[in-house]
Amino acid sequence: MRSLLLVFFLAALPCSRAIAEEKPAGEKPLDEREPPYANGDFSWLNGGNRQPDSLLKWGPLTGSVFVDAYYAFQFSQPADHTIFQTTTAPRHNEIALNLVALGVEVSGLDGPIGRLYLQAGSNVETDWGQDASTRRGQFLTLRTFAPVQQAAVGWHFHSLHGINLEAGIFPSYFALESYLPQENWNYTHPFVSDFTPYYFAGTRTQLFLRQDLKLELWLVNGWQTFGQWHETRAGGYQLNFRPSGRLSLNHSTYLGKDQPLDPHAVRLYADNFTQWQWIKGGPVKSSALALVADLGWEHRSIGSSGWMTGGSLSDRVEFDDRWAVCARADLFYDQTQALVIQLPLGSPYALPDKGAFLGGGLALTLDFAPSPWLLLRLEYAKRWANIPYFSGPGGITGPGGVLPSDPAAAASFTPDLRKGDDRVVANATLRL
Repeated sequence: MRSLLLVFFLAALPCSRAIAEEKPAGEKPLDEREPPYANGDFSWLNGGNRQPDSLLKWGPLTGSVFVDAYYAFQFSQPADHTIFQTTTAPRHNEIALNLVALGVEVSGLDGPIGRLYLQAGSNVETDWGQDASTRRGQFLTLRTFAPVQQAAVGWHFHSLHGINLEAGIFPSYFALESYLPQENWNYTHPFVSDFTPYYFAGTRTQLFLRQDLKLELWLVNGWQTFGQWHETRAGGYQLNFRPSGRLSLNHSTYLGKDQPLDPHAVRLYADNFTQWQWIKGGPVKSSALALVADLGWEHRSIGSSGWMTGGSLSDRVEFDDRWAVCARADLFYDQTQALVIQLPLGSPYALPDKGAFLGGGLALTLDFAPSPWLLLRLEYAKRWANIPYFSGPGGITGPGGVLPSDPAAAASFTPDLRKGDDRVVANATLRL
């Protein structure tokens, strides 16, 4: 794959020059005359930013300020205030910061592109902070890399409708929903998003083959890891087709070796989703459906191989520019718990049931945006599983909700896990 990327990189240079030579003097290249996805208004999509252009522009630089605060109440009322399992709003009965981020992007320099986003908050701990590959060897630590939400350097080519070649840390090309809750129709995530990556470290090549069609080629270190477990790269592709301003079709695949103790294990996963704006105008501003259907297989030479599959169905109704409501249902099955999130990294305990996982949930979200730069949310979420998996009253940390300093005390504690979970979350997000 690395050889293919190098060949493509070298081939793109003369291609870009050839296009420039064919055009009359002073005429803009095709990717500027017909920008990608300019064939419609896609601000209704799940997983995308619905705001107008950023207010923080300085020539080729575009800044970003993101502050996400929340209050969550889990009905089981865990003693350690730890909501498990979740990747968003993980603290019970506390007013807390889910995510704070500052960033800047570079564009419009006729070649160089890049971005840097730094982050802090509990969301960093639930996602970036669970990467165990940093324990392999030296000079790769969570303390160093977890504060980096995105960091990339690259080059933009005026070929086709635009080509971007970049290397760094990127948001994942997998799953319908964004890592940033403000971009999603719901605040919490379904299992099919929680159990798939939110970021990748490696290279990304974006080819806008047509104004309505994008192909991305990825070469990465592993499944949501900064480092790699074995001596083989992972990767895949994403294909996104938007034939009209009311329809988006997406297909992505991943292939990699992601079992730390099994160098011969191979994971193959396909992520597919469709988004359709089935109502536009009339009594409501918009109503849109999002359907996700994923399928994967992991072969292992140590232990059992197995299937994983999941999906979700969401419908969001925008009454006007300020009010919206969304309902979501999801389901996930994992035969060997290959993708199921285990107890937090560093926990001295383990899930008591290692059998097949089957779980699902419902979520109902009310949005109010008094300004394009401020979003207020209220959400109720219900989840269930066939095995004990969610925080119970005793919590998952230790007696009285505190991690024991004595190994003997830790050995005598059993995490209180239940098969059901109900929670309410109130959220406020400022984004400029």
